[in-house]
Amino acid sequence: MAVERGRDVSPEAGVAWRPSVPAGLAVAAAWCWRILLVAATFLALVTLFGRLYLVVLPVFFSLLLTALLHPLVHVLRRLRLPRALATWGTLLVAFLVLSAVGYFVTQQASADYTKLVGQVDSLASELRGDLQHLPGANNVQLQNLQNRAISALQQHTQVVATGLLSAGAVLGEVITGLIIMFFVTFFFLEEGDRMWAWTVRLLPSVVQPSIRGAGYRAWHVLSGWVVGTALIALFHGVVIGTVLFLLGVPLAVPLAVMVFIGSFIPIIGALIFGGLAVLVTLVTQGLLPAVILLAVLLLENQVEAHLLQPFVVGRAVRLHPVAIVLTLAGGGLLGGIFGAILGIPIVASAHAAVKYLTGVEDVHGHPLDADDDRMRPVPPPEYAPLPFYAERRTPMPLARRRGRRACVSGASLRRPPRRRPSRRSRG
Repeated sequence: MAVERGRDVSPEAGVAWRPSVPAGLAVAAAWCWRILLVAATFLALVTLFGRLYLVVLPVFFSLLLTALLHPLVHVLRRLRLPRALATWGTLLVAFLVLSAVGYFVTQQASADYTKLVGQVDSLASELRGDLQHLPGANNVQLQNLQNRAISALQQHTQVVATGLLSAGAVLGEVITGLIIMFFVTFFFLEEGDRMWAWTVRLLPSVVQPSIRGAGYRAWHVLSGWVVGTALIALFHGVVIGTVLFLLGVPLAVPLAVMVFIGSFIPIIGALIFGGLAVLVTLVTQGLLPAVILLAVLLLENQVEAHLLQPFVVGRAVRLHPVAIVLTLAGGGLLGGIFGAILGIPIVASAHAAVKYLTGVEDVHGHPLDADDDRMRPVPPPEYAPLPFYAERRTPMPLARRRGRRACVSGASLRRPPRRRPSRRSRG
């Protein structure tokens, strides 16, 4: 059994024998148990948040709503209004706007749904007439299938008009979540800075400046993301809604609202809900209007990618597309549609806070390093062992090694001088 080198293992020393472990394996084991500990903690937090979703989701959406509404609060407070009055005025404006949009969408959905059912019925009749000419087609079976589809659509008229919240338990949870979100948003708007200051004072005084700066940086990124994404979503909703209205597509306003909500999911949200609008246009209006809407959808996505995202959102949120896609996938797997929506602002805020704490950026997001390109490839050094190997063996500098090799090679070529015997040895 091997023992540690340089270790006294005699019985008089009182040291037990133990086998030596390679340094690389020890470091790998240390990293593994730390990574497992972090993963277990993260999984425990996700499980806890999943159990407390009725509290966690309203708080997260309150943060997003506060980041969207706090500019209006600042404007009202500049007009010498008290904190409470400015907060109540902002919430009243937001409530009136949301109520008006919801009422208008509901009315349009109730009015256009009958028209949509009629157009689907006529389209199904045309398809049934075309399928009758095919060999082996049964007219009775096709008629029964059409009647079942139309009756299913007619039975779900109220579901489409009022949403999928008709179940009592789900409706109760939604009302409870809205009450919590309204309550928390009010206090975030009125006393958010005081609540944050009180939270920071609970920490040790040594880290308070760092936490205060990181919180400011994360909040700035969150506000920029919410405001910029809301402007981009409004752009998508207005453009798609206008095109649907001009093409005479039923449910144009509800589809535009769905595109607006889906635009809060980066990269794929507008395309998915826009594709739904294209499908409804294809079913109700035909191929040419659907192609026109598809062309408009692709064009506005290019405008978003090359104009709106870099100048509206890109200045506040600097995330690589790979990070965005992985965050969307992970958030969707963990939290569904809510995880996909909340994943990007959470990761962007944490990324900004980490860059501030590690000294990469200042509190305003300006880089502190002279070299802004942190992804620039760097050539590898000639000799750079791991620290624990460097401590065991300190390599000789390259110049000294070359000089030593030259001396040795030169000495081997020269013949050693002949030693003359002394006088004593002669005698």
